[in-house]
Amino acid sequence: MSVDELKTAQSFISELIQTLEVLQESKTEPIIIFPPEKNINIDDRRAEKRFDIEIEGVCSVMERGVSEIFPEIPIRIKDISKHGIRFVIDRPLTPGDILTIKFYLSSIKTSGQLYKNPQKKIYVEVRRVFESLTSTGVKYEIGAQSVESERVIELIKEREKYTLINKQLAAKGDVKIVIVSMKEARSKYLEDLLQRQGYIVYEANKKQQAIALLRKNKCDIVVSDLDTVRINEFELLKDIRDEFPDMGSIVEIETIEDWMHILSFGVSDYLTKNFSDRELNIIIESVQKKLLYKSMFGSHLRKRQQANQNVLVVSGNEIFKKLLCNVSKGKGLRLFFVNSTGHATAALKRYKIDFILVDTEVGGLDGCRFLMDIKKKFPNIVTAVASKNLQERCDFLINGADNFFAEPIAMKEILALVS
Repeated sequence: MSVDELKTAQSFISELIQTLEVLQESKTEPIIIFPPEKNINIDDRRAEKRFDIEIEGVCSVMERGVSEIFPEIPIRIKDISKHGIRFVIDRPLTPGDILTIKFYLSSIKTSGQLYKNPQKKIYVEVRRVFESLTSTGVKYEIGAQSVESERVIELIKEREKYTLINKQLAAKGDVKIVIVSMKEARSKYLEDLLQRQGYIVYEANKKQQAIALLRKNKCDIVVSDLDTVRINEFELLKDIRDEFPDMGSIVEIETIEDWMHILSFGVSDYLTKNFSDRELNIIIESVQKKLLYKSMFGSHLRKRQQANQNVLVVSGNEIFKKLLCNVSKGKGLRLFFVNSTGHATAALKRYKIDFILVDTEVGGLDGCRFLMDIKKKFPNIVTAVASKNLQERCDFLINGADNFFAEPIAMKEILALVS
């Protein structure tokens, strides 16, 4: 045999011996089992056999409530066991993130009964994130635990629903909007703006004309101003509520008192006086999402409201927490307390939340942006703020809060709003 042939044979034999040794250690059971067939306590998990495998792979985040396709991020897998995986990535992840991880095993490690399929696609939940500085920059070591297949299926179905909703939102030519206003110049401006964006827009300056348009064209959304809807003791809103209960309505307001007036007629969506084009776009898209949720998942949402509710509380106030804990007793409420909007975002990825209560002392401007993001991504979640300051409550209402508490808060107020 030539020298090259001897080297090839030697390499083959060495690899075969390594494979046989690993097979002997693992008996006949595959190393990778995702998800685990039964629960395992933390002590057993720490003591279990982990296999070091320096291989390349990719991961992507499965976020609840987001339908965009996330890019696959390169990762370096360090080790793996029956119940978890450890890898290195060049960007941070959040504990609670659900990941899809894909990788290929080498031909050596796929021989025999060790691995039945060299191509792997697994689902895990991020549990630990360690940051370290290397010669090539900042790296993050991620420790993740496998998740149950039922939870993955639930997330996939939810993302499919959001994809369907976003497709319908993109079809703006199917959305019909009626602008009802006595202010002709402002009404014309809004009509031109919305038509340029692809919506079908009708204009009316009287209640009778608006109702006739709604009946004839099966419109989706009505946009009006407070001066117009105030005529004859809010007659326009009364008629819309009685004849078109599934209609989306948006009213331009100036104060919280104005908002309380329109809320009594079932109108929770509003714009503040002299609103910007961007604010109008956000609120119209939000109303569209609410309507789609109601038509597509109405029965499911009603069942959720009747069952136990998950309440996310963004507050660091201990007195506030104690009050909410007292309220939750015997009421079927499950409380999640966080002290920042960042932690609240992580909780939303991990749990199904029905109601969010934000203490404005925690949020500030960051809290306003947080609520605006919730309004866009999770239109089915009811949101409320708690504040002593009138202007502060106004700012949060403008940015997406559905309701508010004026501190100090009474227990009966919380019960009435959550139920």
